[in-house]
Amino acid sequence: MRTMRVRDVMTRRVVAVMPNTPFRDVAELMLHHEIGAIPVIDDTGDLIGLITEADLITKQAYGDRRRHLLGGLPGVAEHEARGMLRSRAHTAREVMSAPVETAVPDDALRDVALRMVENRLRHLVVVDGARRMVGIVSRRDLLRVFDRTDEEIAAEVRNDLARSGHLAGGDVSVAVDGGVVTLDGRIRELAEIPVMCRLAWLVPGVVDVVHHLTVAPAGRTTAVEPPAAPVAGPGPPAES
Repeated sequence: MRTMRVRDVMTRRVVAVMPNTPFRDVAELMLHHEIGAIPVIDDTGDLIGLITEADLITKQAYGDRRRHLLGGLPGVAEHEARGMLRSRAHTAREVMSAPVETAVPDDALRDVALRMVENRLRHLVVVDGARRMVGIVSRRDLLRVFDRTDEEIAAEVRNDLARSGHLAGGDVSVAVDGGVVTLDGRIRELAEIPVMCRLAWLVPGVVDVVHHLTVAPAGRTTAVEPPAAPVAGPGPPAES
């Protein structure tokens, strides 16, 4: 079974800025490269922060409300307070978010997708063991797992089911249409159904899994029964 990992989809050539990069230069880089996030690194290449589109637009959202910064932001919600502070930013350091959520190249894409959904993250910076940036992964990158043909998905599902032994002794077909896997046929035990469906789900690019599997009747066999022994007929009449 092949597990897709961050290294399979991450962007390796990452646009990054230094802490003293001017605010407007950061915005221009984001627009020019059509990206939604820019990591901030120090002189040694270590990751120290991340700037997203949401961070930059705080200047528009809260720029005219900076007077509220005086007096400890009374009556202002925490997220608004952060936005107002960022609206004063002139450099990357002043507008960036830190600490930064990160991933490593060997992380499974399913685990990363769960983190991004649960934590409402749009990007994860990818770092090595020394916390040096080696790439970045976005929600759009995660969608690459669905860029596969039905034929590729079907072949991989069949291969995984065969390797696990769930096609041995059974009569199961695998069809894929629009990424939806359909398992059909007869199996040996009812307990095989959830296992087979899960194996299909784990194949990259699968949109859904449905099944029409049934359990073969107990004792059913395809072996040919031996012919019955011939019945002896009446013998010749006895001599008198």
